[in-house]
Amino acid sequence: MKYLVFALVLVLAASAFGLEKKAYQMRDDFGMEPEYDGVLAYFYYIPCPTYSWFWAYTGWTPGDIVGMGFDIGDEGTLGYAPLDPLNCNTIERIRVLDFAGYGYYYPGLFTVEFDLWCAAGGPGLHLWNSGPVETPPGWGYVYVDPPVCVTECLGYCCGDLVPIILVTATHTGPNGGYPAWGMDNISTAIEEGCVLHDIGCLPVYYPRGPVTPGSCDGNVHGGYFGGYQWEYLPPLCFLDGDDSIGDVYGYIELAWRIYVICEGPTASEPSTWGNIKSMYR
Repeated sequence: MKYLVFALVLVLAASAFGLEKKAYQMRDDFGMEPEYDGVLAYFYYIPCPTYSWFWAYTGWTPGDIVGMGFDIGDEGTLGYAPLDPLNCNTIERIRVLDFAGYGYYYPGLFTVEFDLWCAAGGPGLHLWNSGPVETPPGWGYVYVDPPVCVTECLGYCCGDLVPIILVTATHTGPNGGYPAWGMDNISTAIEEGCVLHDIGCLPVYYPRGPVTPGSCDGNVHGGYFGGYQWEYLPPLCFLDGDDSIGDVYGYIELAWRIYVICEGPTASEPSTWGNIKSMYR
């Protein structure tokens, strides 16, 4: 499967533009998942033993844009079955992780807006805008209402035979300090002695990303796009909070996922659903 390739010449370190980082331990309650046809995610969930480590990054500037590319048909993480790229083409919701959720308590201050794009290494054809959103604390859903069909993204770039989608969040509130975007965390999990398992998700490997420091490759899907003017195309990747140049733990992914409607004959529950529930419940 192809990935949305983020080949970079710069490394996004926490100090690059004043970001603050903090490690959190959190459980993803798989038993509370809504009904769905298909789901795609790229972040790692490493139970240690039943909770996983995440990084929370804060200190944004109003106008900053972060995003995640999704290649429909990829083998994602978390044990979900691959989506059928020809039939699973309607986006119905986005799930994000915000460790602060202060927008719920101070509406209008930490507002973000989500957008869907056909991806071509950066934002391509615009498909949808959420309007102002206040992300809740913890796992939260952004509903794409009405759901958006992304078949226009078939073949959008370079002869791609599957839809490649870019989901972005733009900090449109007057205070960019939050949300505290959640991203996966390899280094703390390793330091705490967690077992990097391959039950319920793909085998966990690190460092994620390139062998050569200073550039991201097809193993990284999320990044920082800059301000309102899309300063970085392709975007800058996020480093693990305990890494400096990406050669030890590598790059991290936003803890985002997309849920899709599959209108063809292959819509299904994830093939390892029983394994996931038995592990985490």
